[in-house]
Amino acid sequence: MSQRLLRDLPEIDLVFPSTLVLEDAVEFLRKETFDGAVNHCVRCAYFAVIIGKKHPTFAGLTLDMESVLLGCILHEAGWTQTPGLYSKDKRFEVDGANAARHFLQNHAEAPRWDKHRIQLVWDSIALHTTQSIAIHKQSEVHLMNLGSFTDFVGPLLPGDYITVNEYKAIVKAFPRGDFMERGKKVMCGFCRDKPETTYDNLVGDFGLLFGYDGKGEGKEEYAKVHEEHSRLMGPLFAAWDECSKYEE
Repeated sequence: MSQRLLRDLPEIDLVFPSTLVLEDAVEFLRKETFDGAVNHCVRCAYFAVIIGKKHPTFAGLTLDMESVLLGCILHEAGWTQTPGLYSKDKRFEVDGANAARHFLQNHAEAPRWDKHRIQLVWDSIALHTTQSIAIHKQSEVHLMNLGSFTDFVGPLLPGDYITVNEYKAIVKAFPRGDFMERGKKVMCGFCRDKPETTYDNLVGDFGLLFGYDGKGEGKEEYAKVHEEHSRLMGPLFAAWDECSKYEE
């Protein structure tokens, strides 16, 4: 087994509330993605620990932190290519949420995870790229969303919830490495391999900017089909008008 990643960071007084499920989730993710993605997801969990203690929204609440941190750790599980976890017809966020549910239901500690806890994890992963909805869900979903977002902005997160020293310590422990470059290629691959899942969300932006391979190949082709499929209101109003013939 690979070396466990989750550990305390005493230099910033951070005690990470690790559990067997969280440790095993790291190993599960490691098998489904690449090291840069694993480090990204783990960093998100550490940021969530810090934000949960500082953000006034969560003050005085009894949070299910294990659910929050599991959502952080597995939120890129939808980048898998494993048959049965990867689908051709679902957004990667949904694939990831389903993979997390599969992981929990088949874990030795599954009895600790009732439907409500599993649903918290599922929702947080499925909505991790849809912040405008996630922040209005349960507090655990909201906090997981903040943790996953913070890895991209670090100490630039509004509210001064992450200090420069905290950011440096976490990035030193779990280096950024090739996450952004390889992650870009993964997202572009979705635009190539299951484009129907990308037209109404941020994944489509990768295809529009970087094509199918992350370097511009197929950029014009994707832009054309994206334009054809992203015009939502025209077909909707046309269908509404068509249905008028069924009125009595």
